[in-house]
Amino acid sequence: MVQGMFLYQDKHTTSQVSNIKEFFEKLLLEEKFDTIIEIGTAYAGLTYILDDIRTENNLNCKIETFDNAEFHFVKDQLEPRGIPYNIMDERTEEFKDLVTNMILNGGKTLVLCDGGNKINEFNFYSDFIKNGDIIMAHDYSESTEFFNENINEKIWNWMEITYDDIKESVEQNNLVKYEKINFDNAVWCCFQKN
Repeated sequence: MVQGMFLYQDKHTTSQVSNIKEFFEKLLLEEKFDTIIEIGTAYAGLTYILDDIRTENNLNCKIETFDNAEFHFVKDQLEPRGIPYNIMDERTEEFKDLVTNMILNGGKTLVLCDGGNKINEFNFYSDFIKNGDIIMAHDYSESTEFFNENINEKIWNWMEITYDDIKESVEQNNLVKYEKINFDNAVWCCFQKN
């Protein structure tokens, strides 16, 4: 069943498959990140899920989320959790410098590209991730053909990024597809720098 939004602890999760927590819990437990950078907060459903995974498993990692549109209810819900909610235009140099600095100085880092231009986000920030870091992008399918045959109207109905869109960055930055967890059914790509 295709679900674009579901309630997680009475909060909307925008554009995530309903079992997304299982995928990210496995990843966070396996990789033990120091910093998680989320580009594209929306209603913060995934942010809450990541924070709950962190809390439930006593993980010591910082979560910071960014969006270009502010929702006051999101700010009110993230503040008690101690998660910085940054409202910035991701196209500005200030934004790019801030995120790049966080990647370079944040220890082992997970970068989640789920903002307004996932292709540009992935291609730009993949230049800065360090060995062991992981970069992901949402609404992903290996190809249009794979999307039409395996994903569309089966588990998901939206695609914004394919492997062809990021192939050059993957190759130039020595990224490898993360094989420990298959994110195909979560509609995320997941690459780690070696």
